[in-house]
Amino acid sequence: MVVKDASVVETAMMIQFWQRGYYQTTVDDLLTVSQLSRTQFYRQYHSKRVALRRSLERYQITLDEQLDQLIQREWARQTPLPALIAACLRLPFQSERWPAGCLMVNLMAEIGSQDASLMAQLQTIYADLQTRLVGLLSPQAKTLPTTVAEAAASLMQVRSGIQLLAKQDPSGAQLKQQAQTSVNLIMGAV
Repeated sequence: MVVKDASVVETAMMIQFWQRGYYQTTVDDLLTVSQLSRTQFYRQYHSKRVALRRSLERYQITLDEQLDQLIQREWARQTPLPALIAACLRLPFQSERWPAGCLMVNLMAEIGSQDASLMAQLQTIYADLQTRLVGLLSPQAKTLPTTVAEAAASLMQVRSGIQLLAKQDPSGAQLKQQAQTSVNLIMGAV
């Protein structure tokens, strides 16, 4: 029996859920993308719902890693804060290997309040992203027209709006322009 790397398996399942949605994804789909046998799948994940939860954990890890890389790269380039924040807001929509839109928002819309534990997991990921934005904004707090937390909340709403725009499959340039304009308005840079 070949043991597969959990991160590779969970990334493949994450992308499957992202492309097809929770209800449209079958266990057979997950077996195909993960290349696990039915026995391996049930031994490791027990159910489709557990596979989704583990996929969301992988999503958060991957998003955190990519945000760290993006922030380090853009700070090294001395990118202005509004442009850096706009890039952070667009991040989940610009990877060529990830589907358009945002997995969190997609799942919130699809599953909604039907699963309290899943909703709590999604809200935790969302709060972590908002905390990351607060961390970026904190040095600029005195120059912002609103409090840092209010600005971060507004930016997260922009992120949701960008997600809806991304579902319409616009170009990367359109997403970038929308994010930059929204961030500039929120931060009073316009």
